[in-house]
Amino acid sequence: MRLRMTRNVIAALVAPLLVAATMLPTVSMAQSSASALDINRIVSATRSAASKDKSTNASREQTFKSERNKQQGRLSSMKNERARQERISDQLDAQFTVNQTTIEELQVDLAKELGDLKELFGVIQQTASEAQEDYKTSLISTHYPERSENLRLMVAKMASLTDLVSIDEIEDLWFQLQNEMNEQSKIVKFTAPVTYVSGQEENEAGDLINVFATEDREITRVGIFSAVTGDDIANYDNERGLVLLDRKMDSGFIGQSNALQSSTDGVTSFQLDPTRGALLSALVERPSLWEKVQEGGVVGYVIISLGIIALIIAAFRIMVLSGVESSVKKQAKDLKRPSLKNPLGRVLKIYQDNPSSDPESMELKLAEGILKEGPKLNQWIMFIKIIAVVAPLLGLLGTVTGMIQTFQAITLFGAGDPQTMAGGISQALVTTVLGLVVAIPTVFLHWLASSRAKRIEETLEETANGLVAEQYQNHS
Repeated sequence: MRLRMTRNVIAALVAPLLVAATMLPTVSMAQSSASALDINRIVSATRSAASKDKSTNASREQTFKSERNKQQGRLSSMKNERARQERISDQLDAQFTVNQTTIEELQVDLAKELGDLKELFGVIQQTASEAQEDYKTSLISTHYPERSENLRLMVAKMASLTDLVSIDEIEDLWFQLQNEMNEQSKIVKFTAPVTYVSGQEENEAGDLINVFATEDREITRVGIFSAVTGDDIANYDNERGLVLLDRKMDSGFIGQSNALQSSTDGVTSFQLDPTRGALLSALVERPSLWEKVQEGGVVGYVIISLGIIALIIAAFRIMVLSGVESSVKKQAKDLKRPSLKNPLGRVLKIYQDNPSSDPESMELKLAEGILKEGPKLNQWIMFIKIIAVVAPLLGLLGTVTGMIQTFQAITLFGAGDPQTMAGGISQALVTTVLGLVVAIPTVFLHWLASSRAKRIEETLEETANGLVAEQYQNHS
C-alpha cells in the first residue's frame, strides 16, 4: 500500500514536468537531448527511492509481526497468572473459613478452661484501665512516670484475647495500687522540671498562642491533691508533666502555701483541693474585679465615668455647703453686723437698707433675696440626681444589648454549650450591676447635698420671718 502511494506521488510529480516539456518550443537538438537526460535521471531516482521505501516497509512489517507475537505471549502469560491467583484466592477463602471455625471452637474451649478466671481477668482489666486513666493526672506520676505506659501495655495485652497476663504483671498492678494509696498520705518535697507559660506569639493564622518554657523547681506535693512551688500551683499532665497554672491564688492561700513549704515538722494548715486540681484551676480563672468591669464594655465605662463625675461634684458641693452653713450659723449669732460673704448676711443687709419700709414690702424684699440665694445653694445638685436616675437605665441598656448578642450567638451556633450561654449572660448583667453600684451611692450623696442646702434655706426663711414680725411690731 505504501509502495502504491509512492508511485502515485512520483507520477504526480513527473506529469507536470512532461507536460511542460511538450509545451516548450523546439529550439535546438541540444536542448531536447538535455531535457531527456534530466527526465531519465528523475525517473531513475524515483525508482531508487521506491525500492528503498519498499524494503523499509517490509522491515517494519516484520518488526510489527514480531512485537505482536511477543504481546500475545505476554497476554497468555497474564491470563494464566490470573487463573493461578484465583485458585490461590479460593484456597485462602476456604482456609479462612476453616480457621475462623477453629478459632471459635478454641475460644469456646478457652472460656471453658478459664471458668471463674475469666471474671477475674475481666476485673483485672477494668482495674488496670481505671488506674491507667487516673495515673495520667495523678501528681504521684511525677515520681513514677513509666507506670501509666506499663498499664497501657497490660490492658492492650488483655484486650487481645490471645495472651493472658502473667502473675508478675498482676503483682505489679497490685504494687502500683498499693503504692498509690501509700503516697496519698505523704507530704513530699522534691526537685522536678515544671512547664509554664513564658509569653505569647502569633501563629500563621494571626492568633495569639501561648509559648511554654521548662525549668527545674523545688516542688512540695501534698498527697495526690495539690502541688505548690513558691507562689505557684502545679497540676500534672501526662504529656508535659508538672504544669504551672497561669494565674495565682489569693494572698490567703499563698500565705498558707509558703508556710507549708518552709515547715519542717509540726502541724501546718493548708487548703486541699479534693478534686485533684480541677477546683483550683477553676478558682484561679475567676475574673478579678477589674476584669469583670471590663466585661461591661463601652456602656460600663460610661456608667463608671458618670459615677466618678457625680462623686466629684457631690463632694465639692457638700464641702461648699458645709462652709456656707457654718458661716450662716455664725452670722445668726450676730444679726446686727451682716456680712455679704454669706447668704444670711446678704438677707440681713436688705433688711438694714430698708428700715422705713412697711411690713408687706419688707416681706417681699426679703423673699426676693432668699429666692436669689436658692440657685446658688442648689447649684449642680440636680445634675447629681440626674446621674442617679440615668446610671441604672444605662445598666439596663447594656444588659439588653448583651442579651441580644447572646441570643444571636445561640441562633448561629446553637445552645449546646451552657458555659458559653452563662458567660454571655454574665457579661450582660455586669452593666446592670455597675448601674446600681453607681446609682445607690449617688442617691445618698444627692440627699446629703440637698439636705444641707435645704437647711440653709430654712435658716434664711426663719430669720426673714422673724425680721418681718419685728417690722410689724415697729409699725403697730
